[in-house]
Amino acid sequence: MYDIIGDIHGHADELLQLLEKLGYDNSKGYYSHPERKAVFVGDFIDRGPKIRETLKIVKGMVDNESALATMGNHEYNALCYHTLGPDGIHLRKHTNYSTLQVKATLDQFAMFEKEWRDYMNWFRKLPVYLDLGELRVVHACWDPENVKEIPEDLEFTDEFLNELHTDEHYKKSPLYKAIDECLKGREVRIPNGYSFKDKYGKERYEMRVKWYRDTGKVRYRDYYMEDIPDLSGDKVDQNYLEKKYFYGADEKPVFCGHYWFSGTPEIEEKNVACVDYSIGKEEKLVAYRWDGEKELSNKKFVWISGNGNKN
Repeated sequence: MYDIIGDIHGHADELLQLLEKLGYDNSKGYYSHPERKAVFVGDFIDRGPKIRETLKIVKGMVDNESALATMGNHEYNALCYHTLGPDGIHLRKHTNYSTLQVKATLDQFAMFEKEWRDYMNWFRKLPVYLDLGELRVVHACWDPENVKEIPEDLEFTDEFLNELHTDEHYKKSPLYKAIDECLKGREVRIPNGYSFKDKYGKERYEMRVKWYRDTGKVRYRDYYMEDIPDLSGDKVDQNYLEKKYFYGADEKPVFCGHYWFSGTPEIEEKNVACVDYSIGKEEKLVAYRWDGEKELSNKKFVWISGNGNKN
């Protein structure tokens, strides 16, 4: 059975406490459980105080088959930040915004450049999603059309990243969109005249959405990831949706991270759970203990608070 663990963002102390709370121990030189396997949803790096230690724990578990892991958008962004395009400019431009996002990671690896390169080479081979038979794991968004576009043996080499970001054919391809949505979530245009500011204060005109909600039945407050008060009670305007697919109730359980939820962990739907509860903001590092159930339960969440309290 599996323990699905949310975005860690360099909070190694809380990760160790959570693993121990879940019954994992380090007796073999890496953390393992006699009957279970951990599944990490990505975003190991950036923001937190112990990014090197976090990567050592996670990679050690994956290398020794006591855990699985998917790529997060922060690992992907780090690769693009370090990859030069044919014009000599990095694929992820070194703007104040992108540099601030990766600053903690670069600072903590400043004296360990080879180690950082080794971890980035490991990132290249992380899967974008995991289909484990009776459950699915993806960092941000599961859509079967996207999943079928992504080769199982995909490796994020410099050559592939350059093709993806600089070749007009690839930039407009279903593969580009598939990777983007799996790692960063589905975004839709906000109706004209509206916008919101993200956590960095950047003005946004597209909104991440709850891709598991039927837009024909919900209002914006139940569909948008961020609240826009003037739209909250309105029905979702179908004219702003490129795709109307949502993850239906008859699908296998799926787990994601990415969304910086707060409060007491709760399932999103009977077969959908997010395990990112904002440890990057000192809130909670969360796991869901999955034992084969098709209908998920709030009782299966386990977490450690950012201050280390086990509550």
